[in-house]
Amino acid sequence: MKTTLLVGALTLAVAAPAGYNIVQGYREKVHLVQAQLVNEQTVQQAQADVAATLRQIDQYRKRLPPEPSPSWLVTEAVALGEQSRLRFTTIDQESPVESPQFTRLAATFEFTASYHELGAFLDRVERSERFIRVERLQVEPSREEGGEALIRLTLSTVYVPPVLSTSKE
Repeated sequence: MKTTLLVGALTLAVAAPAGYNIVQGYREKVHLVQAQLVNEQTVQQAQADVAATLRQIDQYRKRLPPEPSPSWLVTEAVALGEQSRLRFTTIDQESPVESPQFTRLAATFEFTASYHELGAFLDRVERSERFIRVERLQVEPSREEGGEALIRLTLSTVYVPPVLSTSKE
């Protein structure tokens, strides 16, 4: 019995460190796999965040002119004016003003309108899906009671060149 006990004790003495090393090796592998899993989840979340941001940028870009030309602004404003039954008498496109990040586009419109028509037009501009800003507004009241006022209105927007290539290859 002493021999069996001695053999068992020796086996345990030899196997315990080897078993501990094996278990320790598996623990290290488990920790490494867990760290890789956390890293991969972080990368996937970052990719999803970037994709969502790019989709949002694309939605904003659709609200801006596709090229640095004030003719886009004039076309948009005339369409909004027609919805408000306005007839523009003068349209002056300003020269684009470039800066490193964007190009300012502006146009000045002159027309006669009742205050109600002017209000309807300004409401349409402000509610437009396009990014258009009322930059200046000058109203000269009619000399006749109930007559239409002379309006000079400057609208502006910006052209922002693409930062990232959107080509899908």
